[in-house]
Amino acid sequence: MPIRWMSEDDAREFLRAGTEGRLATCDQTGQPYITPLNYFYREGKIYFHSRLNGRKLDNIAANSRVCFEVSATAKLTVSHGRPCSCSTRYTSVLAFGLARVVPDDAKKAALLNLLVERYAGGMDFQPVEEKHAAGCVVVEICVEQISGKMNIDPE
Repeated sequence: MPIRWMSEDDAREFLRAGTEGRLATCDQTGQPYITPLNYFYREGKIYFHSRLNGRKLDNIAANSRVCFEVSATAKLTVSHGRPCSCSTRYTSVLAFGLARVVPDDAKKAALLNLLVERYAGGMDFQPVEEKHAAGCVVVEICVEQISGKMNIDPE
C-alpha cells in the first residue's frame, strides 16, 4: 500500500475542491471536539458559517488553534484468504491554523454569498444581505500549515 505525500499545492487543490470537512477544536480544559461542516477554501483561508452560539464557537473563543481535515475514500481493497489484508485507498488533507469570527456584517454577507454560490451548483439564489448575515457567524481559519497524503494502488 504505497503512501504518497502530496505537495502543498496538491493539498491546497484538494482542500479547494472539497465540500465537507471536519473541524477539530479544544475547550479550555483541553477536551477535543470535532464538528463536521460545509466550507470553502480561498486564498489560504477556510470559511464556514455557524449559528450564533455553540460548543465550537466557545472552543474557538477559548483556544483559536484548530485543525481542519478533509478526506475522500476511493475504495476498500481485500485480498481474500489473507488475514489482516484489508486496506483503504484514500486522500486526506490536514490544515492547521488560527480561527477567528469575522466581525463585519458586510464581509460576512460577501463570504456567505460565496458559500451559497459554491453549494447552489449553478442554480439561481437570493443573495445574502447584511441584515441576514447578522443572524449567524462566519468563521475564518488562516491556514498556517497544510499536509496531505494518499494511499494509492501500486502501479
